[in-house]
Amino acid sequence: MQLLDGHAIIRIDAGSEKTAEQIMQALIPETTSSPTDRARVDLDTTGKTLTIHIRAGDLTALRAAINSYLSWTWGGIRTIKSVTGQNP
Repeated sequence: MQLLDGHAIIRIDAGSEKTAEQIMQALIPETTSSPTDRARVDLDTTGKTLTIHIRAGDLTALRAAINSYLSWTWGGIRTIKSVTGQNP
């Protein structure tokens, strides 16, 4: 499948390098076992920044992937901050 209809690059300040890496590691299984091939996601960290690059075959799939990855990322950051005693 050729994914040409949409893409998004999202950069999130995770607060620390460790948190960015932990969130990326938590999201990697989602990139390899997606229930559909309508979107592909690549993850990377640079310092405390998590980068999520989404390529999708249609805008509906792009929107769904963006919503999912932002939700999972925010939930992961909040969980890590709660467990470590930091303010979310």
